[in-house]
Amino acid sequence: MKPTKDYLETSLWYKEPITDPNQVFAEFFTAAALKDYRKRIKSVLIAAFGKRIWRKENPGALLYYFKLIESVINAAWLINKENKTSPLVIRIEDSFNPNLFCSWQADSTQFDFFPRFLSFKEYVNPYIVFKRFFKYLALPAWKVELQDLLEYALVETSLPEAGENKDMLSLYFHLSKLIEAAHLIDVRENNHIGGNPKNRIKTTS
Repeated sequence: MKPTKDYLETSLWYKEPITDPNQVFAEFFTAAALKDYRKRIKSVLIAAFGKRIWRKENPGALLYYFKLIESVINAAWLINKENKTSPLVIRIEDSFNPNLFCSWQADSTQFDFFPRFLSFKEYVNPYIVFKRFFKYLALPAWKVELQDLLEYALVETSLPEAGENKDMLSLYFHLSKLIEAAHLIDVRENNHIGGNPKNRIKTTS
């Protein structure tokens, strides 16, 4: 098996060295909330696999969004190399404790923050998601997928019409799981964003 290339060697848009992967997650969710990323992933896949051009925002906004997605993939790749596991012990009865999944965005509800795609095992230990993400595709292959999705979301020709044989549902689920896992790690393990303290959700009695 060929060795996986370094994330900077495979970078498409995100060229910055990463010193703290968790802060990449923190900055990612400063740019937009989890609910917004879910919608964008779905809309981009629909555009890339269909005949309609993505028109939710201008193309520059979509490029910026893909740069952020790539930053999360790079950070997840670095974390995955360390074989990290969750430092928390979470019982099934603790699943709906808002401290475990609610972030600080005031315009989102607890329902918006709660993971849709993760199993309970992945909810307890979101680092499992990273292992499965890179088991499905290696880092360079994920970068190819990002580039193809961006390109075909902005043209009328769809991926199937271009002869690109890709599994839309698998891409959708893996990318959605990646974002949700990054969200849980950010909520549970990041107490600041670029040095500024984060607001915390308190458990109600």
